[in-house]
Amino acid sequence: MGGIMYKIALIDDEAVVRDGMKDLIPWEELGLELIGTAEDGEKGLLLIQEMLPDIVLLDINMPRLNGLDLAHILTKNYPLIKIILISGYDEFHYARQALRMGVQDYILKPVTKSEMVNLLCAMVGKLDEEREQIRKEADVLNKIEQSIPLIQQKLLEELVFTEIESSMIAKKCIKANIPYNKAFYGIFLIDADNQIENKELTYFAIQNIVSEMVVNKKWGILFELEECNAVLYFTDEKESPKDKYDETIQYIKCAITELIGITVTIGVGTLVNQIEEISTSYQTAYYALLSRFFQGTNKIIENSKPYEVTKVHFAQWVQWESEVIKSIEQKEAFEQVINKIANEVRKRKMAVKDIEELWGNLACALFKKFMEIDPSITEIFSEGINLTEEIKNFKTLSDMQIWIKGVYERCMNYINDQAKPNKVHIKNILGFIEENYNMPDLSMKMVCDSVHISASHFSNIFKREVGVTFVQYLTEYRIEKAKRLLKYTPLRTYEISEAVGYADPHYFSSTFKKAVGQSPSEYRKISGERERK
Repeated sequence: MGGIMYKIALIDDEAVVRDGMKDLIPWEELGLELIGTAEDGEKGLLLIQEMLPDIVLLDINMPRLNGLDLAHILTKNYPLIKIILISGYDEFHYARQALRMGVQDYILKPVTKSEMVNLLCAMVGKLDEEREQIRKEADVLNKIEQSIPLIQQKLLEELVFTEIESSMIAKKCIKANIPYNKAFYGIFLIDADNQIENKELTYFAIQNIVSEMVVNKKWGILFELEECNAVLYFTDEKESPKDKYDETIQYIKCAITELIGITVTIGVGTLVNQIEEISTSYQTAYYALLSRFFQGTNKIIENSKPYEVTKVHFAQWVQWESEVIKSIEQKEAFEQVINKIANEVRKRKMAVKDIEELWGNLACALFKKFMEIDPSITEIFSEGINLTEEIKNFKTLSDMQIWIKGVYERCMNYINDQAKPNKVHIKNILGFIEENYNMPDLSMKMVCDSVHISASHFSNIFKREVGVTFVQYLTEYRIEKAKRLLKYTPLRTYEISEAVGYADPHYFSSTFKKAVGQSPSEYRKISGERERK
């Protein structure tokens, strides 16, 4: 038989019975493992305590501790063990008594092999059924347990963002396993400050830490709101609940930084007396977290109220953009302009979305101006980069300031580098061509790789320094080499073609004639005649 093997113990004071059953019963075929035998009740109890069998074959009449007394101990302390009594006809009334006690079955002596096999088969079947029932119940409980967070998430979203009929709230809280009659409730929002590549993994790590500190200690529920981790805090403490609330939040913040090495900002909602009021707590937490944009990161922020957004006229945007462009030639002047605009934005209390748009426009105007100076400047940024989209990743206005200054510095460094002579690059490029012009597959990429520069940068400096494109230069170089070979060697045209890097002699002849105005043979003939004269 495959599958589960159940453990069975045999306890009987008759050695003949023990040895006979041990040898005659096909234990493994029945799905059983005989884990041991004992000749009396006391030794049998020790064996059971050590090995914890699933089934016990137990003789009634034994010295020291009889089968009935041992069965009574087992049914009381090990209720999951299946007990089968072995009794004689004169002990049958004891067996019936044991059945009422909780013993599963009995068999009368003398025991035949077929009777014992049938009984054990039935017992294994019962164990299989029980195990399957336990598995099903565990699956149900597991599904319920897994669904609880989803139910809690849905209900808390409803409580925060919508109105629920008050008569239904208690019922829904019970279903979602959310405490309903606590003294105080509060919501706080946790968000990572850092720009993290694997945001999902970071949020998962934060959730694990918070779950360990909040959920497992039964004073909070973790859920998600507005793309950040949210915690519903609750307590029965009526004396100084705010102190405990603040202490908990501070503890969580420190633990996150210590364990996963990032800083977080926590927006703290006000404490309320009823769960029906947690939308109020959420609103204050939300605006507290939002104010991070101006206050900075790595903070616990509370008591924040929505501010009145100021709209800035288009003319002002144009003026700021103009100031940025005019300051482009001097780093110090540029940074002063950026700092001035940032301070103006803070004073005017512009909406975050408007600030993002403004900063995106400034970055694009700056980059456009640099492109007018040197179009190849695009290569310092990733392909398909969207400056306005990058802006949206920043948590604070200070981050935006640092970023746009970084864009400026990268562009200026590139422009300055480009202004330096590229003689070293050109020297190496021409040297590589001189050494490898005879390779039919010689390409610009091969040359770029040899001098470790990009294709766009190569094209830019080559044309500027040499005066022609790479293809034009290579063709002219090869033709000059071919002319010398035609003039001073007896090599045939196809040999010369191969020697200067043309695999196809016909293509070589065509290229040569186009460049020189004569075919290779005509050139050789005329050159020879000139030499003789």
